[in-house]
Amino acid sequence: EWRPEVVIFACDSVVYQIFRKESDDAALWPFNQEFYLILNMAVGGDWGGVHGIAESAFSGEGQIMEIDWVRIEQRDLKWA
Repeated sequence: EWRPEVVIFACDSVVYQIFRKESDDAALWPFNQEFYLILNMAVGGDWGGVHGIAESAFSGEGQIMEIDWVRIEQRDLKWA
């Protein structure tokens, strides 16, 4: 949930982080601009790309990222 004074990060109705606006300084409150949602699943070990990608990272169970849906809403701020 993104409000003018607070951003609340949650997944499956569990709140993980609350970020409150304490200043107009962009270094402290960077949310006064457009943002994009990037969903990423990093795969690999601790090589950091030095040796390429370990093919073994793609074998076995648990390497699937499935997203049912993403919801982005805009609240009418006069009712917030």
